[in-house]
Formats: sequence, C-alpha cells, structure tokens
Amino acid sequence: MKSIASGVIILAVLILVGCNNVATNRQPDPTSSPSSSPTSSPTSSPTSSLASSPSNSPSSSPSNYVKTYKDETQKQIQYGKFSINFDEYHIVSDTSSDDNETFKLEIDKGKVRPDTHMSITIRAIKKQDFLNTENIISYLSDMSPDYEKIRIYNNVTDDSGIISLYSVTGGGLTNYVVCYRDACYLVESDYSILEVDLFKNNPTANYVVNKLKIECANSFTANIYQTIYYNKNKFEKAKYDITQGKGGTKYSAELSYDNKEYISNFTLKNEKGENLLTLSTDASGSKEDTIKFLDVNMDGYADIQFLEEEGIMNNRYALYVWDDSAKNFVKVKCDEMLSYFEVHDGYLQNWQKESANSGVIQKLVWKNKNTLIKESEEQYQAN
Repeated sequence: MKSIASGVIILAVLILVGCNNVATNRQPDPTSSPSSSPTSSPTSSPTSSLASSPSNSPSSSPSNYVKTYKDETQKQIQYGKFSINFDEYHIVSDTSSDDNETFKLEIDKGKVRPDTHMSITIRAIKKQDFLNTENIISYLSDMSPDYEKIRIYNNVTDDSGIISLYSVTGGGLTNYVVCYRDACYLVESDYSILEVDLFKNNPTANYVVNKLKIECANSFTANIYQTIYYNKNKFEKAKYDITQGKGGTKYSAELSYDNKEYISNFTLKNEKGENLLTLSTDASGSKEDTIKFLDVNMDGYADIQFLEEEGIMNNRYALYVWDDSAKNFVKVKCDEMLSYFEVHDGYLQNWQKESANSGVIQKLVWKNKNTLIKESEEQYQAN
C-alpha cells in the first residue's frame, strides 16, 4: 500500500509540473490570420526579475495566467520577436490567454505625461502581402472604419528589426501591424504612438492619412481625407479628397514641393477634373501647414487658408472662400495682413505682432461674402 501511495503522489507531482510548463512555455503561431484565432498559444511574459516579485494567479484554464508587478523595475515587453522598452512607464500586470497577451502599464512616479496608464494587447498573425499603398489603407480602414489617422512605415531599415509597421487610430484605440522578416504581430493599444518606443532610429512614416472633419456653420461638416507622402524622411506631397455642403460637393487637391525651386504648389480641381485654384508659395516652414481648411465666414462651407509668406514676427495668410453660386473658391479681399486670427460669427479677431511681446488686436468684419474690413484696433502688451 505504501508503494501505491508513493506512486500516486509522484504521478500528481508530474501532472502539476506538466501544467506549469503549459502556462509558461508558450510560442506564438505566426500563421494565424487577423480573422482567425491562432491554434497555438502566444509566447512569453515579460522577463521577470527578483526585484519585481511577480505573483502568478492561474485561471481555470491551465494556459491562462496573470502576473502582477509591485514595483517599477519591469519595463520591457517581449512577445516572440516583438520587443519594446519604456523609459517612463512600467508594467503592473501581464494577462495571458490562449491567443494573446495583455499588458497594463502605469507611468513612473515623478514623471509627467498626458497618458498615465496604458494597455497593450498582442497576438501573432500571418504576414499580409499588399500590392500597393491603397491596399494597405483599405486593410486598415476595414479594421477601424471610423479611423482618424493611418500611418504607414514601409521598407524600414531600423535597428529594432522591424521592416514594416502600419497603424490605424480611431475610437480611442490604435491597432498596429508590426512585421519582422519572419514574424508579424497585431497590437491593440489605447496609446497612439507606440512606434516612438518600438523604433530605435525614429524613422519618418512613408504615408500618413488623416480623416479630417471640419465643423462648419449650421451643423454642416466637410469631410477631408488628407494623405501625406514622404520620401527619405522629407515631405514630398499631400493629396486631399474633399466633400462638403448640402449637396455633397466633391473636389480633390494636391500640395507638392519642388526641391529644386523650393516652392510649394497647390492645385484644386472639381469632380470633373477642372482646375478651380492654383497657388504657389516659397514659405520654407512645415509643408503640411501650408494649407488649412476651415469655415472662415460661417456660411456652412469649408474655406481655404493658404500660407503666402513667412515672416520673423508674422506670417501672411490668404483666404479663399467657397462661392456656392459660382461653384468655385474666391479670394478674400482685405487691406490688413492676416497673421494669426480666430473665427467668430460675423468677424475675425486678428493679431499682428510688433515685437516679441507686443502688437495690435484687430476686429475684421465681413462687408460682404468675400470682403473683410477693419472695424477696430487696439494695442496689446504681453506680461
């Protein structure tokens, strides 16, 4: 009987050891697709240190577990080839299931960031073969139909080992598709700039797509898709698809930069491909800020703000307002320099600097749909 009892005890110990191996020695399945659950369990929890003193809380399933960390020493996430280190955040918990792993992070004591908490969920997926940029954008927009921003990093040569990274942000979450040469991962997070910590050399995205909703008067909205193209970390061009107004007027635009002439050129066309507006500027600042859309005269249509000239104290902007009867943009007439202004119902409040801490504030009222005149002006002195 004693030998039988000893055998039972040994068998029980072996079973427990086997269960523990299932919980901790997991490998990701790189062949799984975004629409299907991987058949094998994802890999490893963060590397534990004795100082972290994690506590394990197995769930009812032997392949699920939770680790918690009581100090700020755990700063690295390692999931297969996916690796990320944080300078100002630390892991507080690591929850693993059969097909993904979720990490909760908090900001370190004494550090100040807008985001004090962070959640990151990772799983292995099959690498996608995209024919072109439009396919990538379509794939990401299907993932997040109400997206606000898409970023595409292609052909990356970075010390991190990442060769491509695509992200789509919307509804408070960002989904990242992070690919290495022989592995690919889908990462979901409430933190929208993980690439800052993922990349080692801070490369610039090849493409950035912004979905802009311009709030206009009378509860109308202009929808603008802005795609910015970069070449060797430098701005190359931006394309715009615009829909606005009661009838859903559509037009397209392109802002390009001539590296030889150092001139930015902006062209806007209607739905038929006819030119409505052609503008040029030699302003050398941020090219993405050369064009801005806003309802400047509060008539329910998005208008155009164009950077004509950069100055040491003041920039000079031109305004082009939509004339629905002419189905075209018309330049606003104004004898004053439009430098920095705020839009109000019936007027603009315009600031012009005279020195670093002084200048004038002007009230510019609409004489008609496309003419501004100065109604008043007063000096200001900054403290």
